[in-house]
Amino acid sequence: MNILAMRSSLEDAASVYGIPEKEIRERLSGIRAKLFAAREKRVRPYKDDKILTDWNGLMIAAFAKAAQVLGQPAPGQTPGDQDYSLAARRAADFILAKMRGPDGRLLHRYRDGPGIQANLDDYSFMIWGLIELYEAVFDTQYLQAALDLIRAMIDHFWDNESGGFYFTPDDGERLLVRHKEIYDGAVPSGNSVAMLNLLRLSRLTGNHEYEELADKIGRAFSVPVSRQPAAYAMLMATLDFGIGPAYEVVVVGDPDAQDTLEMLKALRSRFMPNKVVILVDSGEETPAIIRLAGFTKNLSTTKGAATAYVCANHACDLPTTDAARMLDLLGP
Repeated sequence: MNILAMRSSLEDAASVYGIPEKEIRERLSGIRAKLFAAREKRVRPYKDDKILTDWNGLMIAAFAKAAQVLGQPAPGQTPGDQDYSLAARRAADFILAKMRGPDGRLLHRYRDGPGIQANLDDYSFMIWGLIELYEAVFDTQYLQAALDLIRAMIDHFWDNESGGFYFTPDDGERLLVRHKEIYDGAVPSGNSVAMLNLLRLSRLTGNHEYEELADKIGRAFSVPVSRQPAAYAMLMATLDFGIGPAYEVVVVGDPDAQDTLEMLKALRSRFMPNKVVILVDSGEETPAIIRLAGFTKNLSTTKGAATAYVCANHACDLPTTDAARMLDLLGP
């Protein structure tokens, strides 16, 4: 009863009270100013303005995926309005620059400066975001950052005896028990996302060690998951990727050329979660991606046109310059 609220539109109020709508709008503006001035005399409530690595990782993944699906701003549009990749880049750049220690390892939160060590969710979700961001903008610095972080995650969180990742690092706060989370609740578990990251990075780089670790995660948690699989939705999606079929798609071409853009647009026109996409810049003498994904070294364009290589388990079909043919190779 004591909360002020608009119960009708300004147009209806003007009709009921016989006052011009413009006058009602002006009166309300004055009322709000008086209320705000009175409120400013009181102590403001605290607000939660800390920056969390894990939540930002989820946001970066979502924005990067939105950039892939919805595309970039049309010519003449303000980049800030619809350029989801720009938002993802800015968040990722901030975390990589401001929320890592001298050793390059992640920190969990930032407020007036960085603080406390990161946990498994910070690494898993941030790596997820970086992989999605690479596939949105094909800037190898993000793929390199994902590889750096997953190496730190393996070194400090992996359980060498039973498999799977602990929630806390080996050099973190001393606890009675270092637990391992696998339940996918309001947010997915760090282990489920880590398993997917390992599978995707294995396909992106050709490093089979990552796939072997992903397999060990599945085996480590197989008993509880088999009893109630619906409680582990993210892990189920990850298992689907691991069982396959899953594909590596390498597009070789000029990143700014229309034929390359059309091929990437075709790839993004369908919901195909069980794939990874790599772009090799045909204009570079030694493309940066080759250092991270050595198996792309000998892939080239066909007669100068953008060319797609569709591979499964690192065995590739014949290259094609036809986007429709590329989609056919990816199955129905």
